[in-house]
Amino acid sequence: MKYLILPLIAVSFAFAQWGGGGGKTLNNYKKESVSGRIIYVYAPSGLKAKSPLLLSCHGMNQDPNYQQENTHWEAVADTAGFVVVYPNGGTGMSTWDISGDSDTKWIVQIIDKMAQDYDIDTKRVYLSGFSMGGMLTYNAMSKIADKIAAFAPTSGTNVMGASKAQRPVPIIHPHGTSDDVLYYDQVEGFIKNYRDQFKCPSQAEVQNNYPHQGEKATMYTWGPCDGGVYIKHMKLEGRGHMPSKNEVSDIWNFVKEWSVDGRIGAAEETPKIEVPTDRDSVFNGSFTDSLKTAGWNFNKNGGDGSLKFTEGKAEIEVANKGSKASDIQMTQNGFHFEKDQSYKITFDAYASAARTIEVDVRKNGSSRTRYLDSAMTFDLGSDKKNFELVFTMKADTDKNGLVTFNAGAATGSVFIDNVVLTKVDKVEPDGIAKVGPVLTSEKTYNVYNMNGLFVAQVKSRIDDVQKKLNSMHLEKGLYVVRNGSFSKVYSVK
Repeated sequence: MKYLILPLIAVSFAFAQWGGGGGKTLNNYKKESVSGRIIYVYAPSGLKAKSPLLLSCHGMNQDPNYQQENTHWEAVADTAGFVVVYPNGGTGMSTWDISGDSDTKWIVQIIDKMAQDYDIDTKRVYLSGFSMGGMLTYNAMSKIADKIAAFAPTSGTNVMGASKAQRPVPIIHPHGTSDDVLYYDQVEGFIKNYRDQFKCPSQAEVQNNYPHQGEKATMYTWGPCDGGVYIKHMKLEGRGHMPSKNEVSDIWNFVKEWSVDGRIGAAEETPKIEVPTDRDSVFNGSFTDSLKTAGWNFNKNGGDGSLKFTEGKAEIEVANKGSKASDIQMTQNGFHFEKDQSYKITFDAYASAARTIEVDVRKNGSSRTRYLDSAMTFDLGSDKKNFELVFTMKADTDKNGLVTFNAGAATGSVFIDNVVLTKVDKVEPDGIAKVGPVLTSEKTYNVYNMNGLFVAQVKSRIDDVQKKLNSMHLEKGLYVVRNGSFSKVYSVK
């Protein structure tokens, strides 16, 4: 931390005379002591019981007076009705403990004190901070995320590195592009650590020309992530390293939506969706606007990707492919597959670029019990097509079967819609999954390895493909054999 002292001192001197626009001063706050350390408290007149609390932490070599002069949180608190606290850094050079727990434990003591004195809602406590105060805010995610509902670090990427958050938490991070202390070019990579931890979508929703007090701003939003949280980043063009009242309203409008239990009112706004079990049909196969991807699960067993709702369809986006297709998959369980009953699965699909996707039918919770001879591979292009898979259930009846769409073999996006499961008359030959009609005449088949690379061609009847492959002296492993709409995985031993 020593190498930060001089630039931060210079910044505090350079902006020490900037007034912040008038209004109340720290004299309007109540000076209190918590465990021998000073805090400044502002409680609006007519404050209701169980109102929220926001803590705003200053930067290194700064103090509550400077933080209040530049942010004026009381102006928002007067309207919104919450308590504001400006704590005072307790170590040398007015710094914070940004990796240990001495200051986070003190913040918990402040919360307890505010609960005692002002009857605040302890589930609606929000932490914000500028520069080193922002670093403290990030550190608090790993220490007291059970006490803080949402976090708003400003110009404060932590020089100690990204910590492991105790839980997925809502984050909003404003940062200036001309910051000469904590440079802007490190922001994206730093925030990505938390996006990855919380399994956020890889692509942000981008709002250009975000309205922001005369400054040019862009708002990036990732979510929903695990726990339904969102991460926001406000890019401020030309802003240097300084706290500002310009974004306090934006911060408040974001954090106020959260309690430590999750998004406030989310249960009322979005009733819990009950997915029926032991059924012989697909739930939400058309991905309707009201349900989006409800009923479908997303698994990352390797590689990196996301599942999201895009224009009425499911989009499996693969940022980094896995070692096999099933490393990134969209699944649905709860199917009743009756022994000796035949089923047909149809779906519409296309991709951002030519690639393949696998469809598999399994026992839920078991990677070994498959109800197909092998996972079926389909060729996708940029045009939407309808695909079909037919199989007979030869295993014992399963009341919680699983259907998977495996997309981990290649990067890019796969779009899926109109997934339907129906019972059909028994197919022949029994137990062999197929796509379209069974091919009985001699055909030419292309053979690919599991990385999608062409290996050879085989001219054969479908019944003899395995025998032909065995005679070709191929390396041991799995191979995809294709002809038109037919596709099947074979094992060479």
